[in-house]
Amino acid sequence: MKLVVVTPERQLLEADVEEVYAPGIAGQFGVLPLHVNFLTALVPGEVRYREHGVDHYLAIGGGLCEVVNDVVTILADSAEFAGDIDLQRAVAAEKRALEQIALVAAASVEYTELRAAADRAAARRQVAARG
Repeated sequence: MKLVVVTPERQLLEADVEEVYAPGIAGQFGVLPLHVNFLTALVPGEVRYREHGVDHYLAIGGGLCEVVNDVVTILADSAEFAGDIDLQRAVAAEKRALEQIALVAAASVEYTELRAAADRAAARRQVAARG
């Protein structure tokens, strides 16, 4: 099957893959060849795909995933390969966001934005650590 990953800036990836795992809003899900067609929202997290028997990882900042006719298309808000992420910066960004979260009300818009920033930074840190 084919995996296509697109961000607002560019098409990041197009590859023939054996499987894809991504962070959906209802939890982690997997896609194998001949999977049923579906569409789901994505949350910040790690995308793992297997190409020629080797696992590869991307950090994504949320988005959408569509599976149609053996093509998995991920429209990501942001996406980075493990080797493109500065681990120290990702750790520092996650720490800053978590510190700021502790200072705001849980029901506020600011809390929601900080939580999303912390989740994106955590995904980047997790993927960078694999790189």
